[in-house]
Amino acid sequence: MNDPQVRRATGRLGTVPSASGSVPAPPDPAAAARERRRLERLESGRREILDVAERLFVENGYDGTSLEAIAAGCGFSVGSIYNFFTNKDALYSAALERHATSLGTSFRASAEPAASGIDKVVAMARAAVHDLRGHPRHARLTATSLGVDLAGNADRTSFRAVLEAYAEAIAQGQRDGTVREGSPRHLAQYVGGLVLAQAQVDPEITEAADGIPLETFLDIVRGALAPRA
Repeated sequence: MNDPQVRRATGRLGTVPSASGSVPAPPDPAAAARERRRLERLESGRREILDVAERLFVENGYDGTSLEAIAAGCGFSVGSIYNFFTNKDALYSAALERHATSLGTSFRASAEPAASGIDKVVAMARAAVHDLRGHPRHARLTATSLGVDLAGNADRTSFRAVLEAYAEAIAQGQRDGTVREGSPRHLAQYVGGLVLAQAQVDPEITEAADGIPLETFLDIVRGALAPRA
C-alpha cells in the first residue's frame, strides 16, 4: 500500500474499485415503495379471488362453479386467475386451506390444559366447531369438501396438520387407556369426518331448530373413541 497510485485508487474508503469501475448504487426508496405496492396489489387480488370463489363454491358446489364465473364475479379475466392458481383444483384447495390455517393457529393450544388423550381430542373437536361457527361460509365449504376429488398434488398441508394433531392425542389416549385400539391416523380421520358432519347439523351454523347441540356432539366423539368394555 506504499504505491502512490494504489493509495489514490483506494481513496478514503480503502477499497479498490472493480475492474469495470462501477460502484453499487444505493437503495432506491421509490423503487422499494413501488415493489411494496405491487405485492400489496397481488395479495389483494388473490384475496378477492378467494372470497368470490368461496362464495360460489358454497352456493353452486364444486362442479357447478367455473373459473369463468369466478373471474366474472371479481372483475378479472380467466387468464388473471391463472397468474395466482394453476387450475380450479388449486383454487378450491386454497380456499379450504385458508380456513384450515386459521384453525391451526389455536387448535393445539386448545388441548394443552387437557390431561388425558381423550380430553385433548374432545378439546380440539370443540375448538374446531367453535371456529366453524365463527366462519359459517367456511364451515359450509368445509362440510361439502369430502365429496370433492381433488388432484393428487392439491395442497392440503393445513388439513394434514389438523389430522396429525388429532392422531397424536389419540395415540396418547391409547397409552393412557382413554381411547380404543386402532390406527391413530384412521381414527383421526374419523374424528375429522365427525367434525365436518357436525358443521352440517350444528344449530349455530345451519340455524336448524332440530340441529345437534355442541355438547351432544362431543359426547358422540367420546363414545366413538371409548375403549371397548
